Amino acid sequence: MAERPLDSWLRERMQAVGLSSWQALQARAGLSRRALDQVRQGQWGSLRLEQLQKLAAALEWELGSLLGGGDPSPRGSNTAEAIFSLLQPLLTSYPTVREIARRKPDWPAQNVTALFRSLDALLQQWGYEAIGSPLESVPFDPQLHQPDQPDIRPGDPVYIRFVGYRRKDYILCPAKVSRSLPGGLS
Repeated sequence: MAERPLDSWLRERMQAVGLSSWQALQARAGLSRRALDQVRQGQWGSLRLEQLQKLAAALEWELGSLLGGGDPSPRGSNTAEAIFSLLQPLLTSYPTVREIARRKPDWPAQNVTALFRSLDALLQQWGYEAIGSPLESVPFDPQLHQPDQPDIRPGDPVYIRFVGYRRKDYILCPAKVSRSLPGGLS
């Protein structure tokens, strides 16, 4: 099987706790083969919290240590990307919620956006930048955007429904785009 991004880090910990194979880790953590492959790829966000907790227990780590690469203070890019993967649904929705609240101050979510201010600082610290702005009109770029319709072509005007994220030239997740704005927004 091909080497995955987190294999050497995981193997080191597996050896420390007496696990000699991927199958042994899979069995002890109660993970499917697909879930284990996602772990080895660093795609933490596709796993449920319960699965992550079982994996941490199998490796005899606290969950925070598992997500922090064995060290509670995230430093490496693999660690930051693993944490990003967990936060991705929130991170992609937050800018849109913030923009809707700005445009519609009577919208009940107006007070919710203050809860997420620290995300901006965290993203900046990690070197992640948003791809586009919520509800912004842009020409479709298949390298940066995920269309909601298959017939959208490069250069077509689209609106950013949910921002994407990049780190330098690496696209973490593309921005989700549509030909039209959500109902009631202009």
